Amino acid sequence: MQPLVSIIIPTYNRYHLIGQNLDSIIGQSYNNWECLVIDDGSKDYTEELMEFYKQKDSRIQYIHRPNHLTKGANSCRNYGFTKSRGDFVNWFDSDDVMLSQFVEDKMNSFANDSDMVISSGYYVDDKLQPIKKLPVGLKYTFFKDLILGNQIIITNSVMFRRCFLEKQSLFNPIVNRGEETEFFSRIFFQAENQTIQIINKPLFLYRQHSGTKTSHNRFYVNSFKESLSYIAIENLCRSIKLNDRQLIQYYYNQLMALFFQGLENDHVKNSRYIFNKVRPHLRELNRRLFFEFTLVGSLLIQLKRSSYRLSKRYREAKVFTEQIS
Repeated sequence: MQPLVSIIIPTYNRYHLIGQNLDSIIGQSYNNWECLVIDDGSKDYTEELMEFYKQKDSRIQYIHRPNHLTKGANSCRNYGFTKSRGDFVNWFDSDDVMLSQFVEDKMNSFANDSDMVISSGYYVDDKLQPIKKLPVGLKYTFFKDLILGNQIIITNSVMFRRCFLEKQSLFNPIVNRGEETEFFSRIFFQAENQTIQIINKPLFLYRQHSGTKTSHNRFYVNSFKESLSYIAIENLCRSIKLNDRQLIQYYYNQLMALFFQGLENDHVKNSRYIFNKVRPHLRELNRRLFFEFTLVGSLLIQLKRSSYRLSKRYREAKVFTEQIS
């Protein structure tokens, strides 16, 4: 008998989109699946629509996030996992669409020692017309390629073996921007390359529209910037453990950009957080830069002001004086 695959979908006010999503799951060539839709408190007609789909296919479950859990997609993903039964698990977004071989091709790609299988997908527009393919090739390691954008990995991309996930911390409920980067950074940092299989073939449609967090990122949102800063600090620490100078420089530059953006947008709380977290690492990496940033950064925080000239200087500063290979 085919192993059971759990598809876990967080949703919030996606009544107008989730129907296409569920139709694509019902149309899978692989039959032994369960689909758990975890509602984050929708105020539209999601509940009425889900009653229709539950009647249409008994493999579909509709579950409300308990009130005691933090609101957000991450809580829904984690709660869905506790309610799932499958030996294999694939989280999926409620506005995206599976191609018909999505589950079957991933299941066929698992080897005995595989913890997860990663596939590509297509960026698509509102009408599901392909824009371009998501890159998933391996150049360095899964951790480094994710950070540098050599791979675009989202929850849709990865099917996991359940026994692997049971040993991991799942999605972090306090992160509300870059959730997937935060999760996959942790997972890939620990994982061995040989335990991950790649299908360099598009198996899903990744919808780009005005309701996505990617589109909202054009505006300064305090909670988003706090999440991005938290992720950058965590990955800076991992990069230092790896002694990867390219990644250390990458995250230093990113954190300096976030530091000055905070000052420019009256978000001093985040600038102070970055200042306090970055300085101990700078002390070890570049003493001159550490003393200079300590003096200048503390003054800017006290004044609650930014400076174009200083912003440019610190965003472009080199942590390592010699060239990074």
